[in-house]
Amino acid sequence: MVTFESGMDIRCREPKVPTVARFAMGDGTYRYVVIGTQYGYIHTTGGDVRTWRSYSGARRFACSYVPL
Repeated sequence: MVTFESGMDIRCREPKVPTVARFAMGDGTYRYVVIGTQYGYIHTTGGDVRTWRSYSGARRFACSYVPL
């Protein structure tokens, strides 16, 4: 599984299909993100990285993702 320790980088554009990756929150915990989309990774409406607390939640979103 791809893990981002210090922010998002070019590796978020490498997968060709939506994929779940780990994202370090800076306080020693990890959350899950969806990468491999048209924009690299899923954003919130405010432009931040959208994270999930569980792998299964991020995986469920990745499976239902439909590109524009």
